[in-house]
Amino acid sequence: ENIDGKKDDSKSVQNTADVIKWKEAEEIFLSDDHFQRISNLCSIEKFQLEAELSFDNKIKDNPEKSQNEVNEVSDNSNENAKETLESPSLKDTKNKVSVLNFVNSGTVAVNLKSAGYEGDLGGALDDNTDLVPGVYEGGLKIWECSEDLVKYLHKEYSDKLEGCKVLEVGCGAGLPGVFAFASGASVHFNDYNKEVLEEVTIPNVLLNVQDSPKDLDESKDEEPDSLMAKCKDTSSFPETRYFAGDWEHLNTLLTQDKNVNRYDLILTSETIYNPDNHQKLIQLLKDQLKGSGSGVALIAAKTYYFGVGGSIQDFQRKLEANGFEVETVFKCESGVKREILAAKLK
Repeated sequence: ENIDGKKDDSKSVQNTADVIKWKEAEEIFLSDDHFQRISNLCSIEKFQLEAELSFDNKIKDNPEKSQNEVNEVSDNSNENAKETLESPSLKDTKNKVSVLNFVNSGTVAVNLKSAGYEGDLGGALDDNTDLVPGVYEGGLKIWECSEDLVKYLHKEYSDKLEGCKVLEVGCGAGLPGVFAFASGASVHFNDYNKEVLEEVTIPNVLLNVQDSPKDLDESKDEEPDSLMAKCKDTSSFPETRYFAGDWEHLNTLLTQDKNVNRYDLILTSETIYNPDNHQKLIQLLKDQLKGSGSGVALIAAKTYYFGVGGSIQDFQRKLEANGFEVETVFKCESGVKREILAAKLK
């Protein structure tokens, strides 16, 4: 299960004979409506990173272990990761960000449906559909690989993110990008669906506004209205921008934007399930990541996407054919097999 308590089946691509018309990219700007969403929250979920004691991804740190050796993650590692606003938080002694606030995506879906929503997310709301190609790309769920990526960032990048420029591609709830933001990075978020950004991603970012990493631990008793007041002072936290739409169009938009320079870190999780979209994603990484090995792309994915065709080995081969050096930095062999790749431009 994912941390919203939903069954975590692999994304399944629906068969369609129609040619998909992918959405053009557009930037979404913060508005009073987003702050109002925070004010209307009845409770806030918490993802406790320090509860994940079984997460060990240091493949390359032990000289006696090969890079392909398995580091297992307990199937039960997420049982204690989700807590309500009233639950006690855990503080890391090194002042890392050890807890993330987030909205419950299931509650968002229920609220949208009860409000008579009829947009592109309708299939997900009515039929519990994970994916409608070219319409809805699964952004309402928090997938296992996103959790893996947050934990990896917490363990390996906590002291490296401040001042960095980060892009999260196909972000959905955006927890990896939110962690980078809470750790002091400027973060740009992309999801295919505008509504996902507005209903889930942006609220999650706003719920993690802070003056220093330890502030999230100290905010456990804050009410949504108090958090909203802190959020509105946008000059006090790193830059965030939000882009909806297809990766090919996003790449064009970012390339044309004179205010966008190449990124130090690009994050993506559960985005390689459809091989037809691999080249668009790789081209985006190639064009937007800093070169000469100074930028890193972290790709978290299931080892295989059965019934769909995507696999992390296939994606790695394509990355290498496009001038990337790639290494596996995390593997999970228990339950659903999952991996994280780190890719750098040569």
